[in-house]
Formats: sequence, structure tokens, C-alpha cells
Amino acid sequence: MQTMKTLLRLTYFAILYGLLSLASPAAPGAPYFQVLGNSGETATEQLPLKSSSAKVSIEGGIARVRLTQRYGNHGSAPIEASYVFPASTRAAVHAMTLTSGGRVTTARIRETAKAKAEYETAKAEKKTAALLEEHRPNVFQMSVANLLPGDDITVDVDWTETIPALDATYEFVFPTVTGPRYTGGGSSGTKETWTANPYLHEGKVNPASIHIEATLATALPLSEVTCPSHPIAVDFQAKDRAAVKLDTRAGEDAANRDFILRWKLGGDRVDAGLLLHKGEGKNHFLLQIEPPKQTTPDQVAPRDYVMILDVSGSMGGFPLDTAKRLLRDLVGGLKPADTFNVLCFATGSGLLSNTPLSASKENLERARNFIDRQSGSGGTELMAALQQAIALPGSEDRSRSLLLLTDGYITADDEVHEFIRDHIGKSNLFAFGIGSSVNRSLIESTARAGGGEPTIVTSTAEADAAAKRFLKSIASPVLARIRIEGEGIELNDLAPPVFQDVFASRPLVINGTWTGEARGAIVVHGIAGNGEAFQKRIDLAESSRAHGLVHPALPLLWAREKVRHLTESSKRNPDIIQQITQLGLNYSLLTPYTSFVAVDQTLRPVDGIAKTVRQPLPLPQGVGEAAIGGSGSPGKMVQSGSVPEPGAIGLISLLVVLLALQRNR
Repeated sequence: MQTMKTLLRLTYFAILYGLLSLASPAAPGAPYFQVLGNSGETATEQLPLKSSSAKVSIEGGIARVRLTQRYGNHGSAPIEASYVFPASTRAAVHAMTLTSGGRVTTARIRETAKAKAEYETAKAEKKTAALLEEHRPNVFQMSVANLLPGDDITVDVDWTETIPALDATYEFVFPTVTGPRYTGGGSSGTKETWTANPYLHEGKVNPASIHIEATLATALPLSEVTCPSHPIAVDFQAKDRAAVKLDTRAGEDAANRDFILRWKLGGDRVDAGLLLHKGEGKNHFLLQIEPPKQTTPDQVAPRDYVMILDVSGSMGGFPLDTAKRLLRDLVGGLKPADTFNVLCFATGSGLLSNTPLSASKENLERARNFIDRQSGSGGTELMAALQQAIALPGSEDRSRSLLLLTDGYITADDEVHEFIRDHIGKSNLFAFGIGSSVNRSLIESTARAGGGEPTIVTSTAEADAAAKRFLKSIASPVLARIRIEGEGIELNDLAPPVFQDVFASRPLVINGTWTGEARGAIVVHGIAGNGEAFQKRIDLAESSRAHGLVHPALPLLWAREKVRHLTESSKRNPDIIQQITQLGLNYSLLTPYTSFVAVDQTLRPVDGIAKTVRQPLPLPQGVGEAAIGGSGSPGKMVQSGSVPEPGAIGLISLLVVLLALQRNR
């Protein structure tokens, strides 16, 4: 009898779940496989994206990109196309146009909720429309409503970004595919339906073609242009100019991996370049301070290192042994003019000295002994250690770097990131993560907040090589304690607000605004090699004669940097969300809270409701089919872009329970 009551209860809940899930079917939270052409439709109907092409113009350290996506419908019924695609995290997306039937419609920037509402209204009114949304800083989604059979519709997206340099090599990256995302084991706090995008089977070539062309124009002569990801054709048109084209070979899928273009410049000294844009409301500038191509010992500024070593219990064994060896190598490579200190932390902390130590023979030996005595035990009081390290006295006439060595096994990632960003001042922070399963989020966010670079080591085999790279990256500050000032002009809204040192491996890029006419100068001050004072005066009139006063990309780049800094500190703060939204609206910028929408007002003869088709993506190169399926399950094969409905689960549950009841009667 008790068994019968239990089964009846189960039946009730199974019926309730089945009805609820049938009433409101939802898209799955995980990617799935697309099986083309198995339910009467043509493959072309399920693949509305026909081609993507990118035209890239790179001048100095700025890239302007126009991405053209061509959509078509060669099926027999109207469709709505949905396409998820990636871009650089630095991309300032500022324009979109829709071309349909020879008519060109310029998209408008709207608050995201309003943009979606306008798009849905246009779709219901049987108009062709396009909606561009940002799901992540590097993941966008394009939706195109009411594609009729025979349509050929084009959407152009424009963005601008700065080009970073590492080890004197500039690198432009054009991502071509968004990889599948694992959706189990946690939640971002939002329902991100884009993660349920379908994928083609492994090895199936993407039927949507891709074309990439780029032009390079640099301030200094080009010494090398390469593309490690794809075959390219390079045409050197002058010593400082080159044209590059993707050389697509027959049968090769060029859209399953990032397109990476690299180039190197000549130059043998620290230099600074300036671009100006005179606008109606605000004037913007971009200042780039370049390290020399080759660094000699006399060009390196005096250094002060604070080594922060995690000696908690989780660091025992390989992590702590690696950290000790790295610190011994660093200490052994210091010059007499350098100063240093060592702070070890676990539940408590131990400090080598209350003041910076000169790199004398006696002090170096004292440091080695101090490091060797450490053993892994206790908790990981990282915040307290950082507070102590940043508060330590340091010389004002040298480059100061905090070196954090840890596995990052804490939960207060956001608090640590915010503390560093708010208190790092003119110091640099480099993070070295060690362990078989490092807290990568913490390592990367702390390095970013401190203006340094992250390094992660997960095994003994890679430890030595990674340690050498780490030591090289921190070894050569060529310009320290940087400050800039206006001479005859007023400078405002600088981004970043605090300037980290220029190291031999990377330049410093500063965005800001200025008032007045293009007269006067921007003066860069700092400490250069051998502790000598550095001063570089950049004349605005001279810069405007050389490069002009019209660079529309500068306001966009400034606004994007402001959005990036605000987003990192948002935490759903309504005031910050409003600031980001306003920046998006003022600068016509795609952000997490602003989207582009374009509506062709021409009514279309749409018969019925257009079916939504998610453009299936190719699996990224080297990624197997095991990546598909959400919470660790094998990939699901779904016919013709259909989406599994959770209502089926409820009906199956009901059937199982009814069968059990039948057996127990």
C-alpha cells in the first residue's frame, strides 16, 4: 500500500513536470551537433550565412575592421537567421548597416532591451531587420529576421581596436569561430542562450567561406610580416607599408581557428608617438610609448622587486620547489644598483626586511637562506600579504615590481582584483601561477589589475622554460615612474588612470582628452637607464602636421577603454551600469547594455511565422566531438537545427511511472 502511494505521488509530479515543460519549452544550455538535410529541408536552408569577409586597415597601433556577412535563403520557407561569432576583446564596435533589396539601412544604437523590442516588433510586422548583441566582450550574436526564399542580404559591422605588442612583435588577431562552452558546474548569473549554438561534426568543412585582406602602414620600417595560423600572400609596397591577403587553399577550412598577423618594427631607443582628434565636443588623443627593439644593460632603469611567495599547505612539493628555484635565480641576477625584499605568506607572513635591501653579496645570501627555510603549511591569506607588500617602503627613483607566486587557492578573487587596481599606484604586479590546477581567473585578473603579465605553470616539465620567460619579462624596465603633463593644454580623462612601466617586451598606450587648440605639447617624464631622468616633449602642432587632426577612431578607443575599466568593477552596480550604457549611447558603441538594431521598413510577403535557424559553427581546429553535449555528456545529434524540448523529459518520466504502476497492480 505504501509503495502504491509513493508511486501515485511520483505520477502526480511527473505529470505536473511534463505539462509545465511542454507549456514552456526552452533552448538547451549546451551546444549540440547539427545533422543537415535529414528532414526534407535543403542544407542551404539550414545554413543561411553564405560568407564572411573582413577588410582590415592598420595604421600605427590602430586597426579598423569592416566585417561583411552575407546571408541567403535558398530554401522554400521564410527564416530568421541567428549567428554567433567572435571578435577581439579590444574591439570597439561602432557601426552596422543592413543591405536588403538594394536598400541600405543604417543601424541605430539602443539600450539592449529597447533594441530587442524594436527587432521583435519589426519581425512581427514582416519586415527585414538585424540585431547585433554583445554576450561577452569577445562574443557577439547577429540575428536577421524575415529572410525570404531567394533573398541575398548583407550586414556590415565596423569596429576599431588597438594593436598590442609583446617582445617587440605586434599582433593582430581576427577570431573566426566561437568554441563550444561547457555550461555545467556553475552559472554566470544570467541565462546565456547563445551557448546552445549547434556545431558541425568534426572534420566537416564550414560551408560559409571566409576572406581576409589587410593593409599595414607603420611609423617605422617593417622588418618582418608573418602569419603563423594561415597561409598568406604579402606585398611589400614600401619600407613601411604592406598588403596582406588570406591565401585560401582548396579544401582547407580557414574559419576554424584564429587568424593571427604579426609584424616587427625597427628602432633602437625609447620613443613616443602621438595621434590627435579634434572633435566638436571633446578632443581626444592616443599616446604610445615604445621600447627600443633591442635593449642594452645601460637602457634598463634601476629595479626594486618585492617577491611575494605563497608557502601555504597547497603549495607543498613541486609548486613551492619551483617558486624557490625561480626566486633564487631572480636574486642571483640582480645588479648592485637594484633593491629587493621577500615576503612569505600562509596563515601568517614572514618578511625578510622592513626596508628594501641593496643587492649586495651578503644580502643576496641572506635572501637565499630565507627562501630555502620556507615549507608549505597553513592557509592562504593572500589579501593580507598584498596589503603588507604594497605598504612596504620603496625607492621613488626606480622601477618597482611586485612578483606574486601562488596557486591562487582562495575564493576572494574579486576583492583581491579590486584591491590591487585601487592601491597598486605606480608599481607593477606580475603573477606567476604554479600548480596542477591553478586558479587561472585569479592569476590573470591580478596581473591585469597590476599592469603586468600572467604566467602559469602546471607541471615540472614546463617549469624551467616558463620561469625563464617570466624572468625575461620582468627584467628590463626601460622607462619607470611615468607621468605625463600638458604644456599649454589641459589633459583629462586618462585611460588607464595609472601608468605602469614600459618594459622591453611591451609599449604603453594612453588614451585621453585635451582642451584648446593643437598647440603646446604633451611631455612624458620618467626614469630611464642607469637612473637617468627621461623627458620626451611631443609637439601638438608638429604631430597635427604629420598625421592630421582627424582620427575618428580615437574617441571610440577612449570610450571602449572606459567601458572596459567600468565593466571590470561593475558587480551589477546600477550607477556603473548607467555609466556604461550612457557611454554606449553617446559614442554609438556596442556594450553589454547597448545593442545595434536596423529595420528595413519595406513590408515583406512573409507567409506564416519565419522559422529560427541557428547557423551551425565548425568545431575549432584541434577540438574533438567530446566537447559537445553540455554537462560532460556525449554530443547530441539533432536533426535539421531542431532544439530538444525539456517537455519530452517529463513525458518519458510519466511513461516510466505508469509502467511501474502497471507492474505493481
